[in-house]
Amino acid sequence: MCDKRVSARMKGKVYKTVVRPAMLYGLETVALRKRQEAELEVAETKMLRFSLGVTRMDRIRNEYIRGTAHVRCFGDKVREARLRWFGHVQRRDSEHIGRRMLRPRGRPKRRFMDVVKEDMKLVGVREEEAEDRVRWKQMIRCGDP
Repeated sequence: MCDKRVSARMKGKVYKTVVRPAMLYGLETVALRKRQEAELEVAETKMLRFSLGVTRMDRIRNEYIRGTAHVRCFGDKVREARLRWFGHVQRRDSEHIGRRMLRPRGRPKRRFMDVVKEDMKLVGVREEEAEDRVRWKQMIRCGDP
């Protein structure tokens, strides 16, 4: 990954296929706080900087580094994974365990459904649209450039 002879685009592809799935594992079911999401973004940026051979002393902006590696923002990918999982669970029958777990008892500091509703508002989709799987997938997709 740190080899200068490997192009930045190839390093970005390796990052997207190896590192990012490991970071995203299980996050589609977690209600992340803003601080946790920011920490994951920092970790992602550090990994990209390291693989591209760029330090903070070089004073290169994060957007430029993401553009060089052709990698989208980590928060967008978490949002896409969360909405993909929500759509999958929403299409199940109402007695399915995953569907029942969307309405937990008690009041955690930040509920999963609150985060999903924020994501849906940001993307511009409604709960009812999750029934059409193909259309839902197209609407929530925020693919890498």
